[in-house]
Amino acid sequence: KATDDDLKALAQTCTPATFGRHNEDVLDESYRKAGKLDTSDFSVNFVPLHSEDLARVLRESLLEGHDTSRSIKAELYKLNIYGPGAFFKAHKDTPRAENMFGSLVVVYPTPHEGGALILCHRGKEWEFDSGKILASRTSPT
Repeated sequence: KATDDDLKALAQTCTPATFGRHNEDVLDESYRKAGKLDTSDFSVNFVPLHSEDLARVLRESLLEGHDTSRSIKAELYKLNIYGPGAFFKAHKDTPRAENMFGSLVVVYPTPHEGGALILCHRGKEWEFDSGKILASRTSPT
């Protein structure tokens, strides 16, 4: 389990996170304030990226009624760190590959407040508040 000191050290290691606009990486902390580490700067032993179970669930959930036999794989692109005061305004992710169709967001189970992820599509809105979910848990699942 990560300590507060571990998380502070991780945040201090990060560089400011950019975002994509018209095929360029842009740094504008009035639009996005966060830290990032590129894959060459960290390692992780959490590997859902090669899990056939994860790919199956994504395929069945996201491609329902379409080509459910289509091959799907998750590729680790970078680690984004959102600490106190960090944010990312509403946006549509910039595809990093021709065949990219979405972003997989992984939230590590560290206690925190705020930082809800809000998804909007075709006039509907869904909110995923990991801080509230983690606070309501009494033991790991």
